[in-house]
Amino acid sequence: MLLIAVILYVAIAFALQTVRVDGESMVGTLQNQDLLLASKISYDFGANPARGDIVILIPPTDPTQDFIKRVIGLPGDVLEIDGDHNPTEVLIKPDGKGAFQVLKEPYLPEPWTTLKFCCTSTGMASSAPQPITIPAGEYFVMGDNRNFSSDSRVFGLVPRKNILAKAILRIWPIDHFGSLGTGPTLEPVTSTALAVPALGIAAFEAWRWRRRRMRRPAAARTEHLGTDTLD
Repeated sequence: MLLIAVILYVAIAFALQTVRVDGESMVGTLQNQDLLLASKISYDFGANPARGDIVILIPPTDPTQDFIKRVIGLPGDVLEIDGDHNPTEVLIKPDGKGAFQVLKEPYLPEPWTTLKFCCTSTGMASSAPQPITIPAGEYFVMGDNRNFSSDSRVFGLVPRKNILAKAILRIWPIDHFGSLGTGPTLEPVTSTALAVPALGIAAFEAWRWRRRRMRRPAAARTEHLGTDTLD
């Protein structure tokens, strides 16, 4: 029994770890001092981080720290952040194919007003929206609390080897015990350039319809008066 207990303890210690959240960068999903359970083997055996995963990582600019962030961009994606929209839009071509899609993130705690343009060639914030193709083996990550997060906009893309574990469960405080919520989704871009002409055409057709309705009674009255005169 003792041997079995030791084996189970070692196996669990190898596969799982507890992580204490330190700071406000994930507010919206996680709070300062939340205690999480993270899997150290989720990305073993050929698996890789997925979009929306909350991960523990080593920032490329400071190997002495561990950060917790959300995976936004994957290898092969074309990614752009455009702060000229309200709200700020994260635009992605998954695997670099097709048209841009908008990343929908219902977990963000407030409007995003800082570092809202991206990206330079290394994945950091820029002064205007410009796309980047994320190289193989690298990831673009951000905190959910975008106005108070040091993430890829500050330290650039994160190599796969720097991603240590996947957060899977909140275990403290006990009244918030459970899953870490739903992740983002991708939706087609709505083109306002196409929507405005379409609305104009609809309004014009409605105006023509009303004109026809107004002219018909007048024409009918003229015909009727003409018949009376002839009689």
